[in-house]
Amino acid sequence: MWQRKQTVFLVCALIFTAVCLSLPLLDVEPKGMGVSAVLYNLIYIDGDGVAHYGKALLFAFLLLTCPLNLFAIFMFKNRKLQASLCTWCMILNLAWYVYLAFCVINEFMLAGTPHFHIAVCFPLIAIVFYYMARRGIMADEKLVRSMDRIR
Repeated sequence: MWQRKQTVFLVCALIFTAVCLSLPLLDVEPKGMGVSAVLYNLIYIDGDGVAHYGKALLFAFLLLTCPLNLFAIFMFKNRKLQASLCTWCMILNLAWYVYLAFCVINEFMLAGTPHFHIAVCFPLIAIVFYYMARRGIMADEKLVRSMDRIR
């Protein structure tokens, strides 16, 4: 299982996704005077220190990719399913970015100036790892099919 490069790519994507789940995504500096608000994947802590759970969909998108990724890691014998799971993980990470952009444009730009943290880049890095894993899986599938033709 570990001798395949796509398994390493899937584990790296899982690590970046798990780290992104726990780190803050952005600070919102208010237009006037006040304390900055912080957005995590699960909660939004406003300037008064009150936690709001309205942005839990960000958490749900990344949390869904974790079991799909783990399932893809252990489905190394079924390469077609593994490749489709990588595709679904990429789609969920892209949906995470779409929803984050929606939240930033509709809510946080009105409240103040958002300052992004490095954790916003982690799902993009995970998408790159999913893409590289999918390419490796498809190359293995192509190699197996070519060996079946020779026999």
